[in-house]
Amino acid sequence: MTEPNWYAILRVQNSASAAEIKTAFRKLAHQYHPDKNQHPLHTEQFKQIKKAYEVLGNASTKQQYDRSVSLQKNHAVIAPALLQVSEIMHYFFAFEKEMKQADIRFLNYDRIKWKFNYAFGMPHVLPAIQIATKEDQDDILVRQLYCLSFLPYRESEPFLQILKQCFTNPDQIKKIDSAAKEQALEAQWNRLQFPLVAFISLLLCLGIYWLVK
Repeated sequence: MTEPNWYAILRVQNSASAAEIKTAFRKLAHQYHPDKNQHPLHTEQFKQIKKAYEVLGNASTKQQYDRSVSLQKNHAVIAPALLQVSEIMHYFFAFEKEMKQADIRFLNYDRIKWKFNYAFGMPHVLPAIQIATKEDQDDILVRQLYCLSFLPYRESEPFLQILKQCFTNPDQIKKIDSAAKEQALEAQWNRLQFPLVAFISLLLCLGIYWLVK
């Protein structure tokens, strides 16, 4: 699994000093602390902010992380910073492409959730989406909903709720609600499918029994 870009989460450059990292952490921690807002999105963001400081606020772990990032860059697998709308769009475009090429028989639900948690865990991603043009927002939303469609409803429902914090246009909310309803109905059908098939099979067996009796 690609390691998150902890510098991007704290909104600092990788050349930031220890004092700059500490200042950035304090500012973001104060803003996104659960005592300020209990929304799941802020809770996830606070976890990412805290983890980022645990890594970068310690000289030893920071050195290990920097060395790891250096190796990742050599193999082109460094996690993106997602500082600009264009980077967010590219991130979900690549995510969508990955899902289209995935073998549905061997889906890795944890990886799908990690990809969403990584993006939504960055405090600057939500504001960036909200100030994007309607066209860019629609593009991002379509790709997000497509990727979420691969998750079971119980796994995708929290992310669908987070999307409602990102998008406020009535048409976009309608699309999110429609996707949630479709996944909920599919989940309900999957729960009923086995007992229904078993019941029909039982009726067929009983019918055959009475015919040959």
